[in-house]
Amino acid sequence: MTSARDIDHQETRHVVVIGAGFSGAAVAANLLRAGAHVTLVERGERFGPGLAYGRAAGANVMNVRAARLSLYADEPAHFVHWLERRQSGDQAQSFAKRAQYGAYVRDTLNAAAARRWPSRLRRVRDEATACRAEGAGWAVTLASGRLLHARAVVIAIGHPPPAIPAPFAVGDMIDPWDRAAQRKLPRKGDVLLVGTGLTMVDVALGLAESRRKGVIYALSRRGQLPHAHAAPHIPITLPRLPAAMSEAVHAFRAEAKHSDWRVLLDALRAETPAMWRALSPEAQRRFLRHLRPWWDSHRHRVAPDIAAQLAALIEKGRLHILSGEIIQAARENGVWRLQHRGRGSVVRHRMETVGVINCAGADFRAARWADPLVRQLLDEGLARAPANGLGLEVDADDRLLDAAGVAQPGLFALGPLALGSHWETIAVPELRARAASIARALA
Repeated sequence: MTSARDIDHQETRHVVVIGAGFSGAAVAANLLRAGAHVTLVERGERFGPGLAYGRAAGANVMNVRAARLSLYADEPAHFVHWLERRQSGDQAQSFAKRAQYGAYVRDTLNAAAARRWPSRLRRVRDEATACRAEGAGWAVTLASGRLLHARAVVIAIGHPPPAIPAPFAVGDMIDPWDRAAQRKLPRKGDVLLVGTGLTMVDVALGLAESRRKGVIYALSRRGQLPHAHAAPHIPITLPRLPAAMSEAVHAFRAEAKHSDWRVLLDALRAETPAMWRALSPEAQRRFLRHLRPWWDSHRHRVAPDIAAQLAALIEKGRLHILSGEIIQAARENGVWRLQHRGRGSVVRHRMETVGVINCAGADFRAARWADPLVRQLLDEGLARAPANGLGLEVDADDRLLDAAGVAQPGLFALGPLALGSHWETIAVPELRARAASIARALA
């Protein structure tokens, strides 16, 4: 029986999209263009920008040129045209600000919703806690107790929080997106950032801009920084690589002797999901153990201007990059007393900082994903983790697989949840293509 608290949409074209960051906004906009009725569920404050491109993004810039950031796969210049209506000059090769891109995603979603009156988009600010089959469709339970009924559900909940590295505990470390907590740190004194990837770059530049007195330390196991993008280039076609992972790495390195490796890596992106799925579970696990840090620092690059700012901080001694691990941590009177052991060393170095910020990056392991919806799907056998343990397993069409490995009609996962299945699934060019594919399947 449908209670008064239920939201019962009888339209056969109704789709519930859970999560209203870029992934959710992209699939919702594509569905609206295809004529579907969409209920967009978001537990945060804003529909469209999400965490990555919302208020916390500040003045940070995108890591990809504007020409590659259209929300619509079939309109590659859509974002460039949006930019050029707001600022003069050719914007195709520019690196737009994150908050600016968030405004674009919000505007594009609003425009898709306004194509017809009354709007086919309904926004619900709530948290999805469960999703269960109901007849030929699905019922989504919200934290408020309401129910959403639809013929299909797309789960696009975004990135999970980072893991808490030993020897820290929950609550010890500052969230990298919590700008208010970072501003409360004493202006004098050193700060430790755990992680040296893209999140660290954003936080380090923000701290440096606040004219902090003291050293910013950034630590990871290998101390690798993201590389910078190459100058704009003409896309090329990469020769087909061998299926075996070690042979593919050797072949790629051989090609890189004759071409810029960044150009080659960009050419590889379209083939990466199929290559990833062709690897055995053991080969995927070996990649994650041994090659992932190298992949991340080479694949997820920064704008040249950002790389220059980072290099300047290092040269001035304001940013120190460390490799290794923190093996002991204790907080006394607002000061962290740490012991750092360098990679390959047994020597311990003492450090004192006024704060520790967790920039280690999202922890995609399904076993540690605390989201109530993810836990419910796993516990009830409506989803399973892939053999590599990352996210939830989907088929090539992004349909969730249940505990028996059967694809479930009308239940999709998009974005970070599908990382273990596709690998290349967290950047705008790949997300928009998958969002369009899901919309076509449901239209």
